[in-house]
Amino acid sequence: MTPKSDWVVPVTPELRQDMEETGRAAYENGCRLRQDAITLFEAGRFPRAAALAILAEEEFSKAFMLIICAKQGRWDSNIFKALRRHPEKQGISEAMRDYLNWFVAYNKRVMERNQFALIPIPPSIYPDHEKMKALISKAKSRLAKPIKDFLKQDCFYIGYDERAKLSCTPDSIGQKEAQSCLDESEQFKVITELALGDYSNVESFAKF
Repeated sequence: MTPKSDWVVPVTPELRQDMEETGRAAYENGCRLRQDAITLFEAGRFPRAAALAILAEEEFSKAFMLIICAKQGRWDSNIFKALRRHPEKQGISEAMRDYLNWFVAYNKRVMERNQFALIPIPPSIYPDHEKMKALISKAKSRLAKPIKDFLKQDCFYIGYDERAKLSCTPDSIGQKEAQSCLDESEQFKVITELALGDYSNVESFAKF
């Protein structure tokens, strides 16, 4: 399907299945990218490790959006474009980053309550309507300055200014930055697993 204008289509059972299958494929590809990033990290190849961890994060974001939209019965040109075009994908990643901050704090509160509960309550992966609106608004405001994408570019390329003076090299990305990217990609991985209905790793959020 190659849309030429704005469109909205009903989410049939067949379309929902396709969205979920594509989402799972993106999740699995994110897992492979993240494992490659770990391999490079262990070999001391920190710039490439960081870059692959960011790519894994983008795949997890794509997977999360596809799965959530399938559950909500939404498929339209705005979602389609956001999942394919680079600036919009960075916006989704930024929204996911804020969502993660919300979820980590929320999950910790739920775990604390469950310590004294006879029947533990599983954490919800959905913030309330107002919180979701705030996350989306904040993500849109960041489209003009995709910080994580700039970092990814620095991991791969030589930088220079208007006078052709060398400004940065991939070697400027060290172990600390790579570890941070790996940690965040792990968070995105677990969030995507929650959307897939797998809560087996949810306790890992306690360490973040």
